[in-house]
Amino acid sequence: MRREVELPLDIDRDGPVPIREQIVVQLRSAIGHGVLRAGQPMPSSRSLAHSLGIARSTVLTSYLELEGEGWVSSRHGAGTFVTERPGTAGRAHPASAPRRRPEPVLDMRPGDLDPSVMSMRSWRAAWRQIEPRAAPPPAAGDAELRDALATYLGAARGLRCDPSELVLCSGTNEALVVLGLAFGWARATVAVEDPGYPAVRAAIEAVGSRCLPFDVSEPSAVLTRLRELAPTPAAVYLTPSHQYPLGHRIEPGLRRDLVAWARDSGTLLIEDDYDAEFRFGVPPLPSMAALDQAADVIYLGTLSKTLDPGLRLSYLRVPPHLLEPVLRVRGAVGATTPWPVQQAVTELLRTGALARHIARIRRIYSDRRNALLSALAPIPAIIGISGIEAGLHVVAHLKPGIDAARVVSRASCRGVLIADLDQFRITPRPAVPALIFGYSKLDPTQLRRAIGIVAEIPALIDVEASRW
Repeated sequence: MRREVELPLDIDRDGPVPIREQIVVQLRSAIGHGVLRAGQPMPSSRSLAHSLGIARSTVLTSYLELEGEGWVSSRHGAGTFVTERPGTAGRAHPASAPRRRPEPVLDMRPGDLDPSVMSMRSWRAAWRQIEPRAAPPPAAGDAELRDALATYLGAARGLRCDPSELVLCSGTNEALVVLGLAFGWARATVAVEDPGYPAVRAAIEAVGSRCLPFDVSEPSAVLTRLRELAPTPAAVYLTPSHQYPLGHRIEPGLRRDLVAWARDSGTLLIEDDYDAEFRFGVPPLPSMAALDQAADVIYLGTLSKTLDPGLRLSYLRVPPHLLEPVLRVRGAVGATTPWPVQQAVTELLRTGALARHIARIRRIYSDRRNALLSALAPIPAIIGISGIEAGLHVVAHLKPGIDAARVVSRASCRGVLIADLDQFRITPRPAVPALIFGYSKLDPTQLRRAIGIVAEIPALIDVEASRW
C-alpha cells in the first residue's frame, strides 16, 4: 500500500494569488530546496485536494504545470514523482542532497543469513496462522512449541527429551545470562573457547563471571587444556559440532571423555549446537547431551541460523536435576519471546516446513561452499582451508608474514567485508594469520566476484607487500 506524503502547504483563500499558482510556487520551492527529493512520490491529487479542502481539478492542473516545467513526472498507474533536475543538488539542503550511489557491498563476514533462500510461501503461511492472545506466553515457552521442539530434537539430533525440559530464550546471549543467574556464576570462573564468539564472553561477564580461556586450535587436545585450567571452572562453554569460528568438530570418543570429566570435576557443560544442521559429506554427530541424559550437560540450540536471526529464538534443554533453578530465573524474568514468533515457529515445525526448508538450503549452501572453495584455491597466499565440513564459513590460513588485519582493511575499502581470525581470539596471534570467509549471504556469482577482488590485494600476492 502506498504511503501518502503530507505536505505543509499554506493556502490563502482570500489573497489575490490564485490557489493553483500558490500550490505550484510552494511545491516548486519544496523541490528546489530538497524538501522533496528526486524519486519521492507526490501526494495523490485526491488526497491533497481533500487535505487542502479544494477541488481535485485544481491539484491536477497544478501537477500538470509542474510536469510541464520538469519538476515532476507522472507514471500511469503508479502516481506522480519528483524528477531529477540538473543544478538542483547544489541548492538542496546538505542533508537532503542527492548522493552518488555507493557500490554494492559484498558481505562475507560469518554470521547472518540470506533471507532470499526462505520459501516465502511457507513463511507467509506460518504467519497467517497467528491469532491474538489474552495473556503473555508462559515464561518457559508455549507448550505446543516446546512439544514440537522436543520432537524435532529427537529426530534431528538424537536428543530425547521431555517438552518440560525445554526453556525458551530470546537469543543465545539471554540464554547464557539466565544460566549464569540460575547457577550463581557471579565471581565464579567459566571456561570459554579461544578463539571463540566475543558476544558469548560479553554475556558471561555481564553476570559477574570471569572468563577463563582455553585453546581449542587442536580439537584432540581440548580435554587436556581443560584439565590444565586452574581453578576448575564452574562451567565450560563449547561448540563441539562446529567450533566457532575454526569450524572443526569434536569426535564422539572425545565427547564421551568430556562428559565423564565434567561429571568427575563437578563442572557444568554448555553445549552450543548453533548450526549443526549444516554439514557437507559427513554424518551427523550425536550431541553430548544425548550421550548421557542425566549428565551435567545443558544443550543450547537456536533457530536463528536456519530461519531468521530476527526471530531471536533460542532454547535450552536442561536435564531434570538442573531444571528447577533455571525455571525459577526464567519465571522471574518472564517470557521474552513474543507469542507471534512462538506461534509461527510452531506452525513451521508442525507442518514439516522447517525440515523441508533445511533440506533445501543445505543444497543451496553446498553450491555456495563449492563456489567459494574453487575461488580460494588459486590464491598462493593461502596455505590451507579448514572448517569445510560443516557450518556456513571457512577459515583460510595464510603464509606467515602476511598482515591479516591489513588484508581485511583493504578488502573493506574495495567493498568486500571479511574477518580476521584475530577478531575472535582473546590473545591475538598475528604470527599465525588467517581470514574467515562466510558464504551464507552471497550467491556463487557474487562469491566469485568477491574473492576475485580479495585476490588482487597486494598483501596476498606478495608477502613482502604486507609490510608496507
